[in-house]
Amino acid sequence: MAKAHGVSNERMNQEYVHILFGMSDAGSLKVTLSALGIRETNQVLAFNESFSIGPLSSLDTITGMQNRQLWMMERDENYSLSQQHNQENQLVRMVQTVKSIPHHASIIIWVADNAHDQTGLRFVLHVLRDRIQPVHIVNVTELYQSAGIHGSDGFVPFYSGAIDRESYLLIVKKYSQGVPLASDQRRGYESDWLRLAEENQMLRLWKDGAIISCDESALDEIILRSVIELELEQERNQVRKGYVSAGSVFIRVFEVSRQFLGTSFILSRMRALVNQGVLVSRGYSGDLNQFLLRRAQVD
Repeated sequence: MAKAHGVSNERMNQEYVHILFGMSDAGSLKVTLSALGIRETNQVLAFNESFSIGPLSSLDTITGMQNRQLWMMERDENYSLSQQHNQENQLVRMVQTVKSIPHHASIIIWVADNAHDQTGLRFVLHVLRDRIQPVHIVNVTELYQSAGIHGSDGFVPFYSGAIDRESYLLIVKKYSQGVPLASDQRRGYESDWLRLAEENQMLRLWKDGAIISCDESALDEIILRSVIELELEQERNQVRKGYVSAGSVFIRVFEVSRQFLGTSFILSRMRALVNQGVLVSRGYSGDLNQFLLRRAQVD
């Protein structure tokens, strides 16, 4: 109990509380805040979830969280291990932590333009729906484009990890306190969460500035096309015809779809296509580097 009180007292001293939707993104922000000499007054919280996939219904309740956990465990054998190693970042604990943020602290939610971050944003605002104090947002995709940070190559980062260190440092330096959400925009995000939770589809994609609920098979066509293209590239390069690496397929799907999805979900869809007889595989299906794929032969 002494440790818990210590954490509570530490949080009471925080002037700013930052909420992110990935362990890596949180780590980058902590390092950058430290480099700027302002880490002491800034607390960084991270959800360890993939909000672009899985059930959302009643997600702020124990029943909803358990349903989601079971769904994730069925598709990702490493999910339980990751949750055990990052217990403070588990969904149930993070919801409790977000609800207990002191009223005097400013909340800053960090996102990029992808379904994972944007769904997480809407969920957190739903959790904070009774909080009267303003909530602030840092959208790194928008800032990279509009704040004179980006170069002239037209690159648009759809996830934080795609931003180079110098540009990210500048974003944190200039915008670490975020931009306050207008009340109507905040209510719009909360309503959007209710829509997503009611639709309760297992896959969410980012398209034209909005989150689209989809069946979990929505990217299967891109996966299959990626396998075919990689096979054809092998033939053109006079490489012995055979299997292609699942890792290469994942990279191709990531580049073509421009959707920020974890490897575990794409791997689960590859296995589903194998089970359907669309693809043939060999190797260990739990590892992109050991899993090999090819098209099934058509009679």
